Amino acid sequence: LRNRVRQAGVVGLGGAAFPSFIKLNPGSNVVETLVLNGAECEPYISCDQALMAAQPDAILQGARLLLHALGAQHCLFGVEDNKPEAIAALRKATEGTQTEIAVVPTKYPSGGEKQLIQILTGMEVPSGGIPADIGVMCQNIGTAVAVANAVLEGTPLISRIVTITGEAVREPGNFETLIGTPIEHLLGQAGVNQDAVSRLVLGGPMMGYTLTTEAVPVIKTTNCVIAATAAELPAPPPEQPCIRCGQCAEACPMELLPQQLFWHAKATEFEKAEHLNLFDCIECGACSYVCPSSIPLVQYYRFAKGEIRAQQAEQLKADRARERFEARQERLEREQQEKELRRKERAQAAAE
Repeated sequence: LRNRVRQAGVVGLGGAAFPSFIKLNPGSNVVETLVLNGAECEPYISCDQALMAAQPDAILQGARLLLHALGAQHCLFGVEDNKPEAIAALRKATEGTQTEIAVVPTKYPSGGEKQLIQILTGMEVPSGGIPADIGVMCQNIGTAVAVANAVLEGTPLISRIVTITGEAVREPGNFETLIGTPIEHLLGQAGVNQDAVSRLVLGGPMMGYTLTTEAVPVIKTTNCVIAATAAELPAPPPEQPCIRCGQCAEACPMELLPQQLFWHAKATEFEKAEHLNLFDCIECGACSYVCPSSIPLVQYYRFAKGEIRAQQAEQLKADRARERFEARQERLEREQQEKELRRKERAQAAAE
């Protein structure tokens, strides 16, 4: 099953795009519970909601395959309570099974992997750990459908559901889209008004990225495109000095210290930021949203993470270069010793 999933190119469709066949091999960890993430908590995005309402049987088939591959015993569907059609469709599809549909409150960012696991199971994923460490595996419902298509039909991951929305489109909706389709084409299908578009956002308004051109393709992680007007998503106000109000810490779902992380990232004190669990940040944008000084905190965290990864890559490259140099020096010394030994042997043979 894992090999089929690998060959089909199935990845996590919730946004991380982590290869699914790797997650299906938890190693020494024993996975008891499979959590299927249908929370989809970020505003505007509704591709998972549409998929749950339209293809609940395919999701259930994928869930059975995932359970079998993991050797898990329990399956939980986490769905927010603002999706009644999806909840009804899933409950009808799971009648007579042991699969549980867990309806969770609509609260951002409850759709985060670690947050949803804590809501459904009461267990907390340790810092720097993965859900498999506590016997849980979380998969997106779109990933479950992709696994079912890969195993049962032999279909690789060549398409996904994409939400096209925003006040600048006349017919917003969810489109089943081939990977590689230009976003320009999708916007045309939704009836975009180019004169009204102020910002084009790839993803949701909290975690998405602003696009500078429509000439980009749909990839496996493209879940939403927002064609927003100036009134809908106005330009952010200029950044002001931090007033140390602490609202960012109250809003952080990972219980981090956003203010301290901001200072260290701004001062390029990356070791201190990493010591404060910078990489536990899920970049949900809640801290930036509540900041009265309009500080783009998440951008600072992304910058710091990128610099740390670059430094780690450079260090790894330097370590490998040093190992190659040391190995070469050892080889040259060994060859020199062997040459000296052969010379002595020849001299001794000549003397004899």
